[in-house]
Amino acid sequence: MHIVVCLKQVPRDNTVTINADRSINADGIERMINLFDEYALEEALLLSERHGGAVTALTIGDASCVEQLRRALAMGASDALLLSDAAFADLDALGAARVAAAAVTKLGDVDLVLAGRNSTDDESGAFAPALARTLGWPPVTYVGKVVELTPGAGLVAERHLESTVETVATRLPAVLSVIKDINEPRYPSLLKIKKVAKIDPPVWGAADLGLGDLAPLVTVSERVPPPPRPHGQIIADGDAATRVRALVEKLAQDQII
Repeated sequence: MHIVVCLKQVPRDNTVTINADRSINADGIERMINLFDEYALEEALLLSERHGGAVTALTIGDASCVEQLRRALAMGASDALLLSDAAFADLDALGAARVAAAAVTKLGDVDLVLAGRNSTDDESGAFAPALARTLGWPPVTYVGKVVELTPGAGLVAERHLESTVETVATRLPAVLSVIKDINEPRYPSLLKIKKVAKIDPPVWGAADLGLGDLAPLVTVSERVPPPPRPHGQIIADGDAATRVRALVEKLAQDQII
């Protein structure tokens, strides 16, 4: 069984600034594997340990992504793959899905693709469904538990929605996007980190993947920082009963209760 995990590198700190061209400026901020993608990687490793097979971690980016791929190898991934090309610099979610789908198709023996439910930078959640659509595979989103998996056949999973848990079945190959409650990612040992420290993953570009025009189909018309949160109010006058009564009145006035 071959599982591919799609990783995205995102800023560790969300206090980024907005450039004049509406792009995000994360200069000087440490980058890391997207939180939800790390849960996807852990789930892939657990499934591989349970059913056998290989796990390939891939990411789209530049040389700065190599360290994150090495971390994936240290966690237990069998292989890593960097998709890097000047043509990949300004991809939207649909373009990223096309690139990842081309890589999965070129690998050729993939049974399952896992990704996080969304990335913590753009929050769109569009990548995994777009990837499934491009591959022509069934998507299962918001997966909180893989109940049953039969290699070469199908799987049963729980979708943890806002107020409902759905149990769904699908055939393989398929694309899953996972939530953080699905597992607890492992920490790679120092020995494994040292073992992969000098590994350089293979790099595939647009020509290797047979890709042509990747011009964004979605454009950002505006990007502004969120408004600052309003300051809280402290109720300090009177005894405890008076303060509680004032608090309840305030919450009712603001239609919170």
